[in-house]
Amino acid sequence: MRIFKLFKNHILALLAAVALITISCNADLTLPTYMSEIVDVGIQQGGIESPVPTTIRRSTLDDLELFMSDEDTATVEAAYSAPEADGVCTYTGSEADRAEDGPVSDAMSLPETVALALEQGIDASSMASMTGSDATAGASAAPTPQQNAAMTPDQIAAMKAKAQAAAQMQQQIEADGGKVTMDAVRIAADAGLIARDQLVQAASQMADQMGSMGGSIVKQRAVSFVQQEYQDQGIELSDVQNAYLAGMSAKMFGLCAISLVATILTGAVASHTACTIARDLRRKTFDKVMHFSPAEVNKFSQASLITRCTNDVQQIQMAATLLIRMVMMAPIMGIVALTRVLATHTGLEWTIGVAVIAVSAVVGVLMGLTMPKFKKMQKFVDRVNLVAREMLDGIMPIRAFGRQEHELDRFDGASRDLMETQLFTNRAMSFMMPLMMFVMNCVTVLIVWAGSHGVSDGVMQVGDMMAFISYTMQIVMAFMILTMVSVMLPRAEVACERVEEALNTESSIKEPARPQLPAADAPRGELEFRGVSFQYPDAREDVIGGVNFKVGAGQMLGIIGSTGSGKSTLVQLIPRLYDVTGGKVLLDGVDVRDLPLSELRRRIGYIPQQGMLFTGTVESNLKFAGDSVTDDDMHRAATTAQATDFIEERDGGFESEISQGGGNVSGGQRQRLSIARALAKRPEVIVFDDSFSALDYKTDALLREALARDEKDSSLVVVAQRIATIMHADQIIVLDEGHVVGQGTHEELLRSCPAYLEIAQSQLSAKELGLSQEEIDAVMSGAAQKGGAR
Repeated sequence: MRIFKLFKNHILALLAAVALITISCNADLTLPTYMSEIVDVGIQQGGIESPVPTTIRRSTLDDLELFMSDEDTATVEAAYSAPEADGVCTYTGSEADRAEDGPVSDAMSLPETVALALEQGIDASSMASMTGSDATAGASAAPTPQQNAAMTPDQIAAMKAKAQAAAQMQQQIEADGGKVTMDAVRIAADAGLIARDQLVQAASQMADQMGSMGGSIVKQRAVSFVQQEYQDQGIELSDVQNAYLAGMSAKMFGLCAISLVATILTGAVASHTACTIARDLRRKTFDKVMHFSPAEVNKFSQASLITRCTNDVQQIQMAATLLIRMVMMAPIMGIVALTRVLATHTGLEWTIGVAVIAVSAVVGVLMGLTMPKFKKMQKFVDRVNLVAREMLDGIMPIRAFGRQEHELDRFDGASRDLMETQLFTNRAMSFMMPLMMFVMNCVTVLIVWAGSHGVSDGVMQVGDMMAFISYTMQIVMAFMILTMVSVMLPRAEVACERVEEALNTESSIKEPARPQLPAADAPRGELEFRGVSFQYPDAREDVIGGVNFKVGAGQMLGIIGSTGSGKSTLVQLIPRLYDVTGGKVLLDGVDVRDLPLSELRRRIGYIPQQGMLFTGTVESNLKFAGDSVTDDDMHRAATTAQATDFIEERDGGFESEISQGGGNVSGGQRQRLSIARALAKRPEVIVFDDSFSALDYKTDALLREALARDEKDSSLVVVAQRIATIMHADQIIVLDEGHVVGQGTHEELLRSCPAYLEIAQSQLSAKELGLSQEEIDAVMSGAAQKGGAR
């Protein structure tokens, strides 16, 4: 996609965003794990994390070691300190050893489960079946006389001691209601009635009897044993639980703070990067548009170029922000959540596939409906801008002809097309969130239903199921974010394509490959057309053909002709607003196509028919050419352009405000300020493109007189509709359909050019022209004869 190319100069920002998003996602996805531990450990286990108690009485530890192998006993003994004065040993091993599946935890869990069962008492028959012998029966049986005769006194004493221990054990069992307790086992073990290997074997058989649920049951009972041990030590279980919950809360608050900071920094990076991309793109696009010739501007239309520089760039900026904040976050969030889901081993992973398939189906349908509409939307925006611009520019004729209702209907039609497209896409997209929430809720119910069976079977804890729901929702949300952004990106892609089209359009007016400057001794202000012809792009015929003239400094060339004869097009070839398609335009002896554009336009002052002023002051407009224009230049130009009087009458004088387009000055004042702006930079050639049309006759005459007096070092090219404006020119060219039909002075053309004479007659009387009716008839009859000959 084109939009991704915009990030090639922002790699560091993208890497920073990836790092921050990774930190934020890991922090966010650690919270469900802590939530699970709060439920499973903090609530269900009373805050006891491990079967390995932090402190344990020496006597209790001795009891547990009865059910441990020698290796496990050594492991446990190494993990605890020697008993203190109160007989309590403290855990000194590592946290990893006491964690689940740690060596100390594995060594103590089963003995603690057996010890807890003995504390509660078990049937003597069950104990006998597990150890493989009846300790009380074997020890209490009396020896035969033959056996007594064969035994030594020590053996006889040992036997009597065992018999006494067996009797004591039997009494303990009877005292405990016929149950074998830890006290009875301790008596039997101390007297040697039960071997340690038998007790270890008995513990193993107990674990085997628990079956597949043995692991979770052993852990739960071991935790219950630790709780009982703490109570026996006088430790308040509520203190243990509160300490655990406080620690977990602090960790969760810390993760939230980390996530918050990382998210804020990610937003800052995304906003800065997107704004920088938009700024650079807007500047490049505007710079490109500024170098377009009128041909390229007409190709796109002004409204379209404005939309491309503003609305389209804004769409790209929004998409760039989404790409960093959403598109980059979604896969990272999904990957981190997926790894944590796979690490839980809940057996519910299949529910994620169901959720993704459901989300894909919903988004696929919506994308199929909305994608074509998104592509049309920008064209409708262009259309609305075009109609609105035409209405605002032509507000006066619209009112004059009473066409307000018609124009409102036309604008309403363009606006309605845009509205209907937006309504369709918005209505379609409005279904996305409810449908997504429905899918997510259904998946949650599915996970709870399937997970409850696991909790019932003892293979899953409630906290694990809750964490799995959170991870699954994060995966679904990540996928949903990607799909939602993928729906929004086509509009940005269309905008990017439109901006790129403008940027890739080559201007027909190019800088010369080998720039040249006029020679030092070349005449200044000399303008020459040699066989100039011009044809608009995609046109079949020339609109200007075979134009030849030369005008020097201090001279004035007048150009006149009927409407549409090519006058404005001809003078636009001088500053290279268009390039000639045939012949040459020379300035100071150098082809204007070989002059650097900045140098060419520095030497030429061009005043268009529609004087355009810019928002600012009178001074800023007159000094528009740059710092080279001094205050003296500004005042001199204003005086020449007959603008000083009305400027000084304004509040603030040259510092008075000019509104956009010069809307707060009259048409004639706007033209005079435009003329003064061109004169202020002291050009070699001054081109007036019908720039006297809004001036009254008196101001016109005064301005021409001032130009002849003050601009002797410049050549003047004047396009006019009035004969009076150019009748005193050194040379006049008469155009008709782009061709020169007359060339000479005013007097010469009156007697030789019927087209010029016809224009002159429409404005001045024969007496004012100094012609008799016979002379007029002779000129016109000559034209008729030439027409007949053709």
